[in-house]
Amino acid sequence: MKVPIKELVESVAEKIAFPKVAFKILKLFEDDTLSAYHLAKAISVDPALAAYIIKVSNSALYNFASRVKNLSDAIAMLGFEEVKKIVVMASTKSVFSQTDFYDEVLWEHSLATATASSILNEQLKVTEEGSGYIMGLLHDIGKVVFKKYYPEEYADLMRVAYEESKPIKTLEEKVYGYNHADVGSYLLEMWNFDQEIIDAVGFHHLNFAEVKSDILKCSAMVNLADSIVNFMGVGRKEPEKDLALINRLPAAKFLDFYSENPADLANDIYARFAALKETLE
Repeated sequence: MKVPIKELVESVAEKIAFPKVAFKILKLFEDDTLSAYHLAKAISVDPALAAYIIKVSNSALYNFASRVKNLSDAIAMLGFEEVKKIVVMASTKSVFSQTDFYDEVLWEHSLATATASSILNEQLKVTEEGSGYIMGLLHDIGKVVFKKYYPEEYADLMRVAYEESKPIKTLEEKVYGYNHADVGSYLLEMWNFDQEIIDAVGFHHLNFAEVKSDILKCSAMVNLADSIVNFMGVGRKEPEKDLALINRLPAAKFLDFYSENPADLANDIYARFAALKETLE
């Protein structure tokens, strides 16, 4: 018997709980009067998170001229949107627990998609900078739920998708009746994320050749970022040889996105992703 999404997500929710302090911090960003002082005060409640933000701000990812010594300086130099990204990244790292090769592939693919989504958003400007990054980072969170509930069975699906270059969405729907985007949006709704992020994750596997509504621009951006990263071979066994195909993707056409030099775009994404990955190790 197929398990309903509600039962699937709620049964593993405690194993992949999003930190409560991170929720409180993210809610602060909704206040237009938020100051760096009040943000630093809220983050300081979690010393590990505060230390992590300082560590990341001193990494090659940002390459600031002077060394950041305290949280207040880190916030001032990074800006609120970058701090938001780091808070979510730090809070989800433990959720994407890496117990085998395919878990590692999923985490790296998620980081690279977050990077790609952020870079695309710089050009497309469909949402706030931090939100664009978060959408990319969490787009495959539903796979984590599947893996927690069906550890051996879903690991085998991940293996087939990776080794045989088959869309895991299709495999999921055949076995479970729904896919990781459906599961991910349900989980993020339970976690009280913004509706924009929930929808971006939930609809990122739509066929954008058939979509007309501008409401789904964030979903299309995540779809495009996901596809570009797959073309680069981050999350796939083999990269796509012809990166020019990026411009022909339905999501690219839907967004009126065109890259004059797809190879340069891929190199930019990979460079930022590599710096991010090194920072997290």
